[in-house]
Amino acid sequence: MVKSCILVCCRLLKTKKVVDLAKRQAGVMDAFPVHGRWDVAVRTDDLDLKRIAEIGMNIYKAEGVEIVETLVGYPD
Repeated sequence: MVKSCILVCCRLLKTKKVVDLAKRQAGVMDAFPVHGRWDVAVRTDDLDLKRIAEIGMNIYKAEGVEIVETLVGYPD
């Protein structure tokens, strides 16, 4: 079980929809818009890698999403 942060780049005016979608995913602790190279950051709870990948793919399939990068934390 590991923690992760999923970073999302999306098209203009799609940020709120992506945040709302991410928050509905089981295992997501928080999702919020950010400034910089990425548009949305998604923080997950302690999950297995399969569930983290499923969350990332669900977000990636959303309308307006261009790039998804998943950062996986080191186990404690």
